[in-house]
Amino acid sequence: MNIFTLEAESAKTFLLSATGGSIFLLLIVLKFAKSLVTKLILSILFIGIGTLAFTQRDNLSACVEKVSAQVQAGQTLDSTCSFLGQDVQVSLP
Repeated sequence: MNIFTLEAESAKTFLLSATGGSIFLLLIVLKFAKSLVTKLILSILFIGIGTLAFTQRDNLSACVEKVSAQVQAGQTLDSTCSFLGQDVQVSLP
């Protein structure tokens, strides 16, 4: 049983929110953190989270396009993609 069940569109929305949230939190840290070391460490953390979310969203979009192309070509359907090491179901209309 897979506890982490998520559809591709929901995962894309989550990753977009994570990217936007990391940018927002980065701006908050840069505005209110007093120490330069704290700003540097938290900036690296939020930039890393944003980069990870952006690359995972790009990989997920490429996989969804590949599945769509398989369906249009009439090939066998591989309806799962990888998202942070977990399988994500691709639902097509």
